[in-house]
Amino acid sequence: MTGASDARIQLVADTLENYAQRGVFRGFSRGPVRQGKAAFKMVWHREQTFELVFDAPKNTLRFPLLLPNVHAASAMYQELKQFIAAQHADELPEHRRIDRQRTQIQPGNRGGNVALTAKIVNGDCEYGTRKLIHLVHEIFLTFLFDGKYFDYLVETFDLDPDKM
Repeated sequence: MTGASDARIQLVADTLENYAQRGVFRGFSRGPVRQGKAAFKMVWHREQTFELVFDAPKNTLRFPLLLPNVHAASAMYQELKQFIAAQHADELPEHRRIDRQRTQIQPGNRGGNVALTAKIVNGDCEYGTRKLIHLVHEIFLTFLFDGKYFDYLVETFDLDPDKM
């Protein structure tokens, strides 16, 4: 691994650690680095453990399993793709928008499990990490919780709706 890869991995780790120190995550750990890939785990929305993988050679950040039980042909997945695309829209204020010239975030679906991948375009790993974390936050608090997929949250994450 090169010094540049080490520095980018450390920048991603520091950015995530900052979120953990501010209480955004209820738990955070850094896993091993193998072949330029660093793995991180965080306890976050609805007390779920999420894995985030940074692939330094490819300049990608990936949540391999963000949302389980969402079939690729479902209306929910189609609407999620639209929601994510809308976060890149020029009409959004700059502080809310994901700048395509810096980071491009795309969902993927394999076997009914939604993954989310951020391609860091210009090498700004801090920007890419922050925008990916903000987008996941918006997915859980706006798209799922405030939207029409509240029942999905309750059923999939075994939540008590009276305690939410």
